[in-house]
Amino acid sequence: MVDKSDKNEAPAEPVAVDTQAGIFPKFRQLWNGGEHRNAVNLAKAENLSEAEWAALLAEFPGIVDVINQ
Repeated sequence: MVDKSDKNEAPAEPVAVDTQAGIFPKFRQLWNGGEHRNAVNLAKAENLSEAEWAALLAEFPGIVDVINQ
């Protein structure tokens, strides 16, 4: 069996995410206003890309705690 992990594949290019558009301003408003659960529910209701989730997690690492509650 061939190990496919030996292939020399270039890493994926990072995707630019505009954190001043889309749900980000509303999410930020809710989160900074103490409405953490509502902010997370807003994010879950959107069809966010992996890059958008990564941007949210980078700015608001506490999201994980709210999701895990």
